[in-house]
Amino acid sequence: MLTRTLLESPWRLRAIAGPIPHDIAGMDIAAPVPGDVHMALRAAEAIPDPADGDNEHDLAWIGSTDWEYRTRLPRLTDAERVDLVFHGVDTIAELFIDGESRARSRNMHRTWRVPLPELTRGTAEARLLLSAPVPAAEEERRRLGALPSAFSPLAPYLRKKACDFGWDWGPALPGAGIWRRVEIETWSVARLAAVRPTARLRGADGAVELDIEIDRAPSGQGRELGIAVELGGASLSLVVPAEESRVRGVLHVPKPEPWWPAGLGAQTLHELRVELRHSDELLDRSAQAIGFRELVVDQIPDGDGDGCGFGISVNGVPLFIRGFNWIPEDTSIASVTRDDYRRRIDDARDLGANLLRVWGGGVFEDDEFYRACDEKGMLVWQDFLFACAAYPEDDRSVAEVRAEARDNITRIMPHPSLALWNGNNENLWFWFLHGWDELLGGAAWGERYYVDVLPEAVADLDPSRSYLLGSPSSGERWREPNDPTRGVVHWWLPGDYRDYDLVRPRFVSEFGFQGPPARPTFDRVVHDAEPAPFSPGTIQRQKAVGGTERINDVLDVHLGVPADFDEWYWLAQLDQARAVRYGVERFRTLEPYCRGTIVWQLNDCWPSLSWSMIDVDDRWKPAAYAVRAAYADRILVLRMEDGLPALFACNSAAEEWRASATVERWTGQERGARAELEVIVPAGTALRVPLGGLADGLGGAELLVASAEGSRTVLLGGTDRDFPDVPAAYGVEVTIGDHGIEITLTARSILRDTVIAVEEIDPGAHSEENLLTVLPGETATWTVRTRHPERFTREAVRGVLRTARAALVRDERFRGLSALEAP
Repeated sequence: MLTRTLLESPWRLRAIAGPIPHDIAGMDIAAPVPGDVHMALRAAEAIPDPADGDNEHDLAWIGSTDWEYRTRLPRLTDAERVDLVFHGVDTIAELFIDGESRARSRNMHRTWRVPLPELTRGTAEARLLLSAPVPAAEEERRRLGALPSAFSPLAPYLRKKACDFGWDWGPALPGAGIWRRVEIETWSVARLAAVRPTARLRGADGAVELDIEIDRAPSGQGRELGIAVELGGASLSLVVPAEESRVRGVLHVPKPEPWWPAGLGAQTLHELRVELRHSDELLDRSAQAIGFRELVVDQIPDGDGDGCGFGISVNGVPLFIRGFNWIPEDTSIASVTRDDYRRRIDDARDLGANLLRVWGGGVFEDDEFYRACDEKGMLVWQDFLFACAAYPEDDRSVAEVRAEARDNITRIMPHPSLALWNGNNENLWFWFLHGWDELLGGAAWGERYYVDVLPEAVADLDPSRSYLLGSPSSGERWREPNDPTRGVVHWWLPGDYRDYDLVRPRFVSEFGFQGPPARPTFDRVVHDAEPAPFSPGTIQRQKAVGGTERINDVLDVHLGVPADFDEWYWLAQLDQARAVRYGVERFRTLEPYCRGTIVWQLNDCWPSLSWSMIDVDDRWKPAAYAVRAAYADRILVLRMEDGLPALFACNSAAEEWRASATVERWTGQERGARAELEVIVPAGTALRVPLGGLADGLGGAELLVASAEGSRTVLLGGTDRDFPDVPAAYGVEVTIGDHGIEITLTARSILRDTVIAVEEIDPGAHSEENLLTVLPGETATWTVRTRHPERFTREAVRGVLRTARAALVRDERFRGLSALEAP
């Protein structure tokens, strides 16, 4: 019987070559596994936090240094095969056993299996030499030739997490390590090398299509083997002929409970058990949690000229996808725990999401990520790991990519949350956008992966799931990928977010806007004596070229760019929230023509000014509350259409929506006309609700407010710079409860987009509500989780309460994008 033993022997780490600082040279330290060099050095207090201050640059030597991990492997009982199994090594590695080179690996994203028969005779020393990634990538670039890349010129040359070399939201901290668990497997005769189940619904019944591969030891050669499959009360027996290593079969399951995405039904999972036998001997067993659902990626040409829709339906129900792009949770991905994954996926579900897109510049995520998505009903759009660059296609690279794809398809495909595979992030688009054909002179750039290697692997190993050429994609290799009338687009705006009005997309898989993290997160790592938008510490948090300049340009249009940094910080957060909500709402008013939005991005890997909804310290930015409101099943949206105010009722639920909407028109602080409007909207549809005279001549000093069943939407006649705000007037009460506090505001003036920054009172506090508009005479309650309720006095709450209003003192000499364009 195959046994798996987690290797718990302690590992040691030392630097062996490269630009090693004097105080690090000669150090021999404990190394956590799973882990990486940065984690080990920090645990030994040999380096500071890479995210603090300017430490990113001070620690650049780590990526140019060779490292050695070593441990003592235990003696094991007799077995025909003993394999040392590395589930993830980062990245250029050579394994030595008792001084003898035994295996090499060049791919962070693969499982690495090394036979070690000597462990049946005694212990052995294992030394893992990890070559420095920066010079290794530089050497490959010299060998293969320079290729275009939007970010690091080195990232395309190693099968390593691309964003390790830096991105427009993250630092350059390339390192090395044993980033996933290490096991020792002992077995005889044969083992289960792969179990790939495809669970389908066929009417009320289910079927599991099985694709099973075995690996034979010498004694298993030429032997007929048996496989027993069981799920609930259903069972199946298969025979593996003596000369075969792959077998298929179908297990029929009567009336299984189906699996549903979040919001549509239960996430029912069933345990599939597979046993491999020879005669009466049990050789190996597998247990997987699977779900029965029929998921279809709809790509249907329609009557909109040459258009082609794009959407996802599950169990016959069309979805409006409300998603987020997912980046690695930490610069040291090995530090991310099971609880971290579950907490963040809970956040996504709380924000109304039903899909996460695992972006192609990171990693194929840990098994715990996909298990949590199964259990939470979170669909997964999985990129293959190619992003924003041309990639080499030499024979060695192609072989690595093919093996990498097969490893990870096999590992991930059993999960019912997995919705589709995507070939790359923006590479096909960049070929069109940046003229790569001419730039490269016809040289290879990765096309072979997207049109041959990857779709062939999906068709062989996971044939029930759709494969996209890339994101964005019009569905065809030679058609403009970012055509909004076809398929999937990325819609990055050069100017004001109101320019979303100029496009009618079918599905948007990337869009967003930058904003600062929660202020305590920023203050933890920025130590400028006088912080400002372009002070050194703030610049270190901003990795996008022109990022802060773009924030300022959009601020100038709507709110003005404040001269005071604290006010700038709040208004930059507010403008991010406004921009992302505006995009989501615009696209939802197009349902069912538009079938989904995936906001860039859910999470952060370090403290930064970025597109994230939640910062690296687990604090929700105002943008998170804005998107949560926009991602509710049923929302009202006030917006300008053809120069006039328009009200839309958007119903992405599975049932018809009938409600009464209240619409009010305000001039300054005075309520004017008011109307009750009937809302009747079919499922999966957005409809325009006539406003009548309420839409006539809305001026800059006026606003409209529409409310129905917990959804509230506000439309200014102009911008915040035009609206005559007065200082916020309100009463505040604080009530202590069992798990925190409640803060109740009674408005005496219009409180627009009100935020109570509770983390500035208690850094561990979290508010369930924020970004609320409260009208005079109304009350609103904030529910706050905190371990320090005594800190939340009325005065403290008033000190962190912020509302939308134009900048009090504007910086007329602010730095915008024009400064980058000046000679």
